[in-house]
Amino acid sequence: MKLKHLAVPALIALSSSAFAGGFDGPSLQAGISLSVAQTSLKDYSPDGKVSDNAAVGNLSLNYSKSFGKFNLGGGVFSMLGTQNSGSLQSFAEDDPVNQVGGTGGLWSDRFDLKNVWGISVEPGLNLNESTLVYAKFSYVRAKGTNVYNYPQDADQLGSASRNHSGMGVGAGVKFKLSDNLYGMVEVEQVNFNTKSYYTDATETYKPRLVKGTIGIGYRF
Repeated sequence: MKLKHLAVPALIALSSSAFAGGFDGPSLQAGISLSVAQTSLKDYSPDGKVSDNAAVGNLSLNYSKSFGKFNLGGGVFSMLGTQNSGSLQSFAEDDPVNQVGGTGGLWSDRFDLKNVWGISVEPGLNLNESTLVYAKFSYVRAKGTNVYNYPQDADQLGSASRNHSGMGVGAGVKFKLSDNLYGMVEVEQVNFNTKSYYTDATETYKPRLVKGTIGIGYRF
């Protein structure tokens, strides 16, 4: 009888420790992302969407806490470097005498995203002590830049930029490699707000970022 009374609390303790959370505590994470950045153009000639892709590095400082089987994490993250988010150009020269062309002559526009950083909340589920699956919800900031070159016009070489904010949603999985090291795989999409870069033009720019990340983290 006495053994039976001792066995019940022992089983409860073992059950809770099975999901004690192998990812609990602070961690530093580094990874590489294959990202596709897109810019939607409105009141621009021509309207539409342009995009580009690149491999970019990223860093994050995270904290995670388990509550039995469930986990709540979050952190601060940053993408390294500049991400090109599309370009447009024309190689045709207009002929104003014969009124042919209509492209505006030789010109080019390039769009970039840089200084991308954000904060995230990551609710998750401990599948076991070594595997965590999670959803990711983030608030993200970035600087969008338009670099333009219209060589047929005087003083038409330059750039303009604005700060964008956006919301991201994604999902990922973390898996332990050792007591302190873990690997991770994650996908995320960030939709930024719309901004006009120029006071003398009605055209607007709306960036979007889609990225898949693989990385490694160290849990302190």
